[in-house]
Amino acid sequence: MFPCWAGPASRPTSRHHLGCRQLKALKVKPQFCLAWTAPARLNLRRRRAAAKPSALEHRVVAFHQLLRRLRLQCQRRRLRPRPPACMLHAARRRTPPPPLLPAALAAAFFASKPRPPPPPPPSPLPTPRIVDAAVSRCPSDALALSFFLWCARRPGYFHPPSSFDRLLPAAARLADRLGTASALLRELQGLGCPIKAQTFLLLLRLYWRGGLYPLVLELFEQMPLWGFQPNAFARNVVLEVLLRTGHLAEADSCLRDNLSPNYLTFAIVLTHLCKSGDWSRVRCCFVEMLRHGFLPGTASLTDVFACCSKAGTMSELLQLLSFAHVSGCQLNSAMWTCLIARLCCEKRLDDAYTMLAKMLGSGCSPTAITYTPLLKGFLQAGMYDVAGELMGSMVSAGCSPDIVMYNVMMDSMTKAGRYDDALGIYMQIHGSQIKPDAYTLSTLARVLQFSYCRSLLPRIPRLILHSDASYDLVACNSVLSALCKSGFPSEAIEFYLDMIELNIRPDSYTYVGLLHSLCQSDMVNHAINFYRSTALRDPESDPYVHATVLCILVRQGRNLMALRILREAVRENCALDAVCYTIVLHGLFQVRLVEEACRLFDQMKQLGMASNTCTYNVMLRGLCRTRDIHAVKQLLTEMECADVEMDSISFNTLVVFLLKSRLIDSAAAMIREMLNLGIKPSTKTCSLLSQSIGYKFTLEDNTRTTVESDGSDSSSDLLVCSAS
Repeated sequence: MFPCWAGPASRPTSRHHLGCRQLKALKVKPQFCLAWTAPARLNLRRRRAAAKPSALEHRVVAFHQLLRRLRLQCQRRRLRPRPPACMLHAARRRTPPPPLLPAALAAAFFASKPRPPPPPPPSPLPTPRIVDAAVSRCPSDALALSFFLWCARRPGYFHPPSSFDRLLPAAARLADRLGTASALLRELQGLGCPIKAQTFLLLLRLYWRGGLYPLVLELFEQMPLWGFQPNAFARNVVLEVLLRTGHLAEADSCLRDNLSPNYLTFAIVLTHLCKSGDWSRVRCCFVEMLRHGFLPGTASLTDVFACCSKAGTMSELLQLLSFAHVSGCQLNSAMWTCLIARLCCEKRLDDAYTMLAKMLGSGCSPTAITYTPLLKGFLQAGMYDVAGELMGSMVSAGCSPDIVMYNVMMDSMTKAGRYDDALGIYMQIHGSQIKPDAYTLSTLARVLQFSYCRSLLPRIPRLILHSDASYDLVACNSVLSALCKSGFPSEAIEFYLDMIELNIRPDSYTYVGLLHSLCQSDMVNHAINFYRSTALRDPESDPYVHATVLCILVRQGRNLMALRILREAVRENCALDAVCYTIVLHGLFQVRLVEEACRLFDQMKQLGMASNTCTYNVMLRGLCRTRDIHAVKQLLTEMECADVEMDSISFNTLVVFLLKSRLIDSAAAMIREMLNLGIKPSTKTCSLLSQSIGYKFTLEDNTRTTVESDGSDSSSDLLVCSAS
């Protein structure tokens, strides 16, 4: 700082600033001071003249000159003689103001210079609350999206996920109105929104969260057209979209084009491949990830364990276990559970129990999911005592069973025929305040259907519909079927009406249960009317529904009605299969309508309906009853041309036909052919052959056949046609 004086007390003490009196007091000659200061000032002036002075240096020089003038004025005033006192009081004139001090003059000098304008205060950053409010109240979807992008360009501001979700409805409407990604970008550009790389990344993330995957792919294709190269984030988003939509070939191409994949790239691929259960692709991706130097995280490695335990081999699962130990990855509960579940699937219950002990020894606490496959394996193996001990140790360790474990235990007990134990497990569920789910109710219906507590079955509809228990269509169908098969058709019909009132949309299994219930209640006409008015008009009705109503009519002896129903279904383009035609063919042959049956069989072939062995057996039995050898031979030829193999019913039907036609040699040859194919003749066939007069049939150990005959027949061509 430059020296300033506020008064006599702060006068300078350096020699080149002292006056003559001070110099005399210090016994220093003024000539010495001038000789010492003059060269220094001269050199300073020369250096300043040589260099180009700046604005600040001009101010400093001017300030020094001003200080020198002020110093000289002060010295002159001190050396000037003071006037006498009488003169001071002689004239009453105003005393002049004291001269300005150097500090005040310096402040005034610098204050007179123009100062640069202060920088504008930084604009406040938007907050997510303000952004959400503006987006939700904006009358234009395009302006809302443009404002969202403008906020994202503010330095230091980042949109939280909730802001993306708030903008999604407006962005989806805008995309639906414009149609394409290029139109969307032109719309934003027309509103003054600059199209930058950040714009593409934000749009990709926005529409990816909204599930508008076609638009995401279009935006990715537009990036090179606008002069931007996709980065790792954009490629990962597109890769995830392709895998999520099932375009595996395009996903592989995208992965190959990515020259610098990162960890997230492989994690995305592993996650989706593990969900699809494609273990071969998961293994290749896992090896490629390791080759690039990326170690999978705990979540990715857990997914690989789960996929390998379901679709891989046990040796590969053990290799994964070794890799986890070598790489330093700590096994979590899910990985141990995968190992135990795979051992239980391979019926290696002892090894699974040993693995559980190792899991406890490693300090990892098992969960109910870990114990579930072990309990299921022990129950299916009939080791109920071991299962009880395991259940007790689990509860003592502080692990409570969940609803899935209870469902597995109930199902295992039901399949083993231990219905009382299954009911006891349900009572435990009820006592533990665990809410039963749809699978629990379905299992309970089956338990009551086969147990001695069948009278409790009509109470299940009230339990399902009038309580807080969760249920679905599968549970309702199970209850409806159990009521019908247990002899409660009226309760089943009432339960169906309750389902309709609760807006539960029925499916084919619901229709089948209702049709059977109506028939049990001797309401066949109502069943036919319901089928024609509802099931026949429902496009989701499968062949099971049509086959059910046709079977009901055939059992009631209403074969012509069954034929009319079948023709109505054909006109309505309903989904029919060979079973529907086979049922009607069987009914027509029962009432000796052979011509109608043959005509229907030809119509079936014209429609391209593939006949199975059961259909040919019905036709073969019907034609054999007519004793029409030519028709039988023609049917066998068609059967051979259609590559339909003959089964035990076909051979026995043909042997009986040959025996009744007195073609004993052909029948014996047919039996030999049956034995060569490993097909055993039926009891009726053997009895009929033994009862033939003059013939003796002996079957020894199902390997040798002895037929003694006094005559022969020349119908060996029938055997040729029936050879398989």
